Amino acid sequence: MQMPYGSIDGNILTMQFSSADFSVASVITAIRAHLDVMEELGVKFLGIATEITSGPTPVFRPTNIEAKFEYSGDGKCLSCLERTYQIIWKGVIDTFPSEAEWAKSKSDFAQYIAAQAELLRARTEATKE
Repeated sequence: MQMPYGSIDGNILTMQFSSADFSVASVITAIRAHLDVMEELGVKFLGIATEITSGPTPVFRPTNIEAKFEYSGDGKCLSCLERTYQIIWKGVIDTFPSEAEWAKSKSDFAQYIAAQAELLRARTEATKE
């Protein structure tokens, strides 16, 4: 199975998302929607994290979001982790907001980024004086 947004290494499935497309909250919501199915497959959710950058970054720079899963059951590890990959993407689709909700949240996020930029500009100006 081709996994464009994930990889399997031994009994660990790592799925990658981008903050340009998804929030950590939306990924966790998708995972939570199918935790019961993952348990039946013998797969544990290990956690989710974003990339930590060092030093200054542009105001908006998409960051990587990684979710990790571990197969701890009996039987075929690969098929259970591949099924988990499919289940999580089904969860992303099932729990993704409507177009109107998505547009509103993107607008709110854009206003937040603009406010951050204005705050940085004001701080820079204040330190010049």
